[in-house]
Amino acid sequence: MSQDYFDAVIGHETVKARLRRLIAEERLPHAMIFAGPEGLGKALMARAVAETISDRPLLADFTHLSCDADTPFIEDGGTVFYLDVIGTMLRVDQFRQLQEKLMLRASGSRVCIINHVETMNKEFANRMLKTLEEPPEGVHFILVTSQPDLLLPTIVSRCAIISFEPVGDEEMLDGLVRQYGGTAESYRQAVLWGGGNVARVLALKEGKGLEALQQALSFLQVMARHACPYAKWHSISAGWTDQESQEVFRWIQMLIRDMVVMRSGVPAGRLRLGQYAHEVSELLPAWPDSCIFSLQHVLDEAGEAILRHVNVRLVWDAVCIRFIRAKGGI
Repeated sequence: MSQDYFDAVIGHETVKARLRRLIAEERLPHAMIFAGPEGLGKALMARAVAETISDRPLLADFTHLSCDADTPFIEDGGTVFYLDVIGTMLRVDQFRQLQEKLMLRASGSRVCIINHVETMNKEFANRMLKTLEEPPEGVHFILVTSQPDLLLPTIVSRCAIISFEPVGDEEMLDGLVRQYGGTAESYRQAVLWGGGNVARVLALKEGKGLEALQQALSFLQVMARHACPYAKWHSISAGWTDQESQEVFRWIQMLIRDMVVMRSGVPAGRLRLGQYAHEVSELLPAWPDSCIFSLQHVLDEAGEAILRHVNVRLVWDAVCIRFIRAKGGI
């Protein structure tokens, strides 16, 4: 193989090395789960596996294509198949039609990538379980998910799990320069704010996503100063989606981290959000040292609740109440 298709993936060098070795030794498991938060490159890594096994670049960037009733899955050269949600979930008809394809004899290996596999219904899961128990010869399944805890234990037990973690700053910078050109310095601010998430870093580099930072700062200011913070924030955040709320939670955590750093006497240059040093300093009196670390835990729990599909309004209600209590309110 003259081309290393894994070069297209930013970071995750340990995962790449493991997958390269398994493919070279012809020991790649027949089923794998690529698990980790959205935006880390799991689907792109699955594509690299498929290209390496096929020893050719795929014709289409299927991660930007969508499935529907007329196109239940995307096929590339008869050796690579990609399934993604139709609407909000994977549907059993998609897997049924994929099974019919896989029953046809084929020479060489084939790869089936199923994205957002946590959205499959019971019928889809049962069909897939039977296939994983008796997989067609030469077929490798890659199940991509940000919520592996929602998968049936019987499916998880039949797969090798490969976990994806946030990419380190230097590894991220090296990968961005290699993949997109430019200098490391031109990406540094976005990497500092991106939390190891490749998709988020690229969006920040283009100036996108900063509105969530302003909303996070507004939340802390409302909680600290407003006479009726709960009612005020309820009106501001009405209609926000799960994803929008998750982004605001992440920025709130970064602002609180800077509050902790500032309170310890570290120079403003060490803040992640140094441009907001003045605003952060004005928030310090609202919450005592004894509770500020617990606020990070509150936000961790809120993010976990949203991942488990708890109603986002209820999550915001709980966050507001606990922040108000932390500063000596209700």
